[in-house]
Amino acid sequence: MKKTIIFLAGLAVMLVFPVIALRAAETDTVLTVWNMPSSADEKQLQVWNEEKAAFEKMFPGVKVNGISREYKPQEFVSVMASGKGPDVVHVPISAIPSMAKFGFLAVLNEETDTWTQKDYMPSIMWDAVKMDNKIYGIPYDSYFTTLFYRKDIFEKCGIRQAPQTWQDIIIYSEAINKKMPGTWGMALSPDMSTFIDFIWQAGGDIYARGEVNLNNNGVVKALQFWHSLKWKYNVMPPQNIFYESDVEQLFAAGKIAMMPGVAKRLPVMSRRYGLDMANVEIVPLPQGDTGIKAWHAGGEAFIINAGITAEKKKLAWEYVKNTISPLTQLSRFMRMKELNMIIFPGDFSCATNLVNRPEFANIKGLITFAHAEPTYHKWPMIKEDFNRYVLEKIFINADVDYGQVLNDFMERVKKEYNE
Repeated sequence: MKKTIIFLAGLAVMLVFPVIALRAAETDTVLTVWNMPSSADEKQLQVWNEEKAAFEKMFPGVKVNGISREYKPQEFVSVMASGKGPDVVHVPISAIPSMAKFGFLAVLNEETDTWTQKDYMPSIMWDAVKMDNKIYGIPYDSYFTTLFYRKDIFEKCGIRQAPQTWQDIIIYSEAINKKMPGTWGMALSPDMSTFIDFIWQAGGDIYARGEVNLNNNGVVKALQFWHSLKWKYNVMPPQNIFYESDVEQLFAAGKIAMMPGVAKRLPVMSRRYGLDMANVEIVPLPQGDTGIKAWHAGGEAFIINAGITAEKKKLAWEYVKNTISPLTQLSRFMRMKELNMIIFPGDFSCATNLVNRPEFANIKGLITFAHAEPTYHKWPMIKEDFNRYVLEKIFINADVDYGQVLNDFMERVKKEYNE
């Protein structure tokens, strides 16, 4: 990363915002943009509509057709293949490789070569949207996997600091369950997006020289730890399989004290499950028994439809630049404060991160230990299979043979994905 991530207001003074005149041919142009908040998110929708109106005022004759539709892999492939996809949408950066492989995404090297904001974004985010030196996405927001813990539960159990190691998770969980029967230390869902952090913390890796390898000592150690939480130490609730929504509900209800997560999920948990944000602390994930600190960087990136005209592509690029610009970001930050909205770093461009604010002191510097998921177009499918054929087994089977499970899985990968 060429420059240190700095606070939003600091970037605003550097803004030189281009206002371009639209040619007559662009009059009454409709730009279709997904990711508009739903009517259920009243304040988010209000902020979005205000930004939309500001953009339309800047470009007379242009109308932004906002659609409340999020990225869903199969649905997105279908709509893009039909030629009816959005002009602009932000998608998980993990989706970029496969979408680029299908030819759905416009190459944006020419647009970004002279873009001043490029150097303010962490290089790890650019690495995630670049294949064969071609840029297919513009990093939008960013997140790092962290640990959430319930301060109220910790206080009742006399626990005075956040867990620093895997062993602390076990010790704290046992103390919590003893002090508060029916309340558990942690629940985990069979999800590689979370499990991958534990692989790195165990000293393992999963991708090198164009090949996926999920049968190594780091993977085995991480599996053993997850399995031990469930079957050896009994610090997880008795249900075998928990999915993301299950874990979030348990945490919101105070039935579990800790969970891995990303900050942008907390407002969702507050809205859907009544989570009291005053009871939540956000800290880095505990390090593995190797002493390695590691967590993964993720986020979303704007993509522009490769199938639109050159003129509309220019307009789509102006929309992306405007949305990510320091002025828009600062304006959004101030508006959210006026509306008493919950604010997290992930609400903003990764070029205008808020980690330097005092309320996020606990997670400042996370980028130092960040890793990126493989930029491999088959990785999303391999992840889903790993969830189903490996992670679910360790939660269901108390006597699982890790070696056999991983050998069987890698044979499946070689057969189905030509690895």
